[in-house]
Amino acid sequence: MTGRVLGIDYGDRRVGLALSDTLRTVATPLDTLVVQNPKQLFRELRAIIEAQQVKCVVVGHPLHMDGGRGALALAAEQFLETLKKQLPNLEFALWDERLSSVEAERVLRHGAAKADRRKQMRDQLAALLILQSWLDARQPPGFDDAFDDEMDDWEFDESP
Repeated sequence: MTGRVLGIDYGDRRVGLALSDTLRTVATPLDTLVVQNPKQLFRELRAIIEAQQVKCVVVGHPLHMDGGRGALALAAEQFLETLKKQLPNLEFALWDERLSSVEAERVLRHGAAKADRRKQMRDQLAALLILQSWLDARQPPGFDDAFDDEMDDWEFDESP
């Protein structure tokens, strides 16, 4: 299957977005939408989906560590159901996002991003982690090994 995939880290105030390449191998951060109201959010998402020619949408599913569903997971499920109704021609998936926001914050703190910029970047990075995990799970066995083997043959000039 080919075509761009949009990864979404859904939140009631901010929605982080990441986008795959058309071959569905690499995710990159795209944007963070500030939620003013649901109509505005769905209008902006529809515009992005059309402009980027998205074929599939993956929404992070924030399960509890024990796999249970809390309020945030239920909100993500409802958000996905609304998207499905508004965009019936797309493929959709929920993807376990346990700790994606925590990992994104850790990466940003380690990278010394300024606190005011971290919120926006955290949502995009969380969406990227969700999407990349989903993409990686769909790669054929040995996909990464082939790339690693190819890199072993590369020669790097280490001179100053």
